[in-house]
Amino acid sequence: MSLRLLLLSCLLSCCAWGHAAGSAAKPRNVVLVTLDGVRVQEMFGGADIAVMKHLARGAPLDGNASYQRYWAPSAEERRARIMPFLWGTLLRQHAWIAGDPAKRSHVEVTNRFHTSYPGYAEILTGRAHDEVIVDNKEQRIPVPTVLEFARRELQLPRSAVAAFSSWDLTNSFAEHEPGTITLNAGFAAYASGDPGLRALSAAQGEMVAWDGSRFDYITERFALDYLKRERPRLLYVLLGDTDEVAHDGRYELLLQSLRHADHFLEELWTQLQAMPQYRDNTVLIVTADHGRGKTPDFWGSHDEEIEAAKNIWLVVAAPDDARRGEIEGGPTLYQNQIAATIAKALGLDFDRAYPEAGQPIDLHGTP
Repeated sequence: MSLRLLLLSCLLSCCAWGHAAGSAAKPRNVVLVTLDGVRVQEMFGGADIAVMKHLARGAPLDGNASYQRYWAPSAEERRARIMPFLWGTLLRQHAWIAGDPAKRSHVEVTNRFHTSYPGYAEILTGRAHDEVIVDNKEQRIPVPTVLEFARRELQLPRSAVAAFSSWDLTNSFAEHEPGTITLNAGFAAYASGDPGLRALSAAQGEMVAWDGSRFDYITERFALDYLKRERPRLLYVLLGDTDEVAHDGRYELLLQSLRHADHFLEELWTQLQAMPQYRDNTVLIVTADHGRGKTPDFWGSHDEEIEAAKNIWLVVAAPDDARRGEIEGGPTLYQNQIAATIAKALGLDFDRAYPEAGQPIDLHGTP
């Protein structure tokens, strides 16, 4: 071989090796968002006319602002009016959603209490803890969460696994060992170089609407800022306005809170796609901790006596999953599968450490 050919051969080999090395898969990221207590009725059907009539107590709906803003003849139109980004861009181009009984699709909790702490414990540990977690009483979660598991197994710095929550009880259930992850919940101060965020952090205690919970807007601003600055591999955002206003019986505020949550999801997705670490390399999971009653009398209620409160929904956007829109039929999915799904998306085997947890959901689906 001539010297020129030899040099050319070496050059091509080096280029090929360099391309292969440069194209190695980037470490995957996961973002989990929960919308507290959002019913399948609003998620799939939009504004519930039966609830609106019940609350109107005989008054005509024509003059009702929520009716004028959110009502439409079909479920598809109504839900899109409340959550246009979710039902538009996200589910048409990037994600699938399960849990619509009308489509023979079901997602259920396995804990028997159908309340928040049992639901969040199930989401984050992959199993119900009915023997010890029976209500929203403050107590430390009995086992490590998937957030702690991921940090330990991937040997990540504390800043790489973070949770931001509107509810102060998250301090008890996001981590088994306090200080394992970055955690900002309730009215906790948030350190930032942004003067506006520092002012928001200082003022949040003066904007109390509910005992133990701050407004979701504050949680969202902190989480988006943290995402941009610290770029965590695993981020959890818990939003609670939807549950608080439902307990207050304010259906019009529930619809507004869902619309606001949709705007946050749009901001979040836009930010993820604008950052090379996350673009086309992030699994986004959106779900609820529990459902609620399905009748007008019990639309705001949830507990172990309300069977319908076991029904939830699940949205997944994954780079290797080609499914889009509503899932029809198929096996029932369970809340206890979410932790293992998060772990698997990060390349981890949750079953190896916690064999009693639910199995991961397949994120390589085809249409």
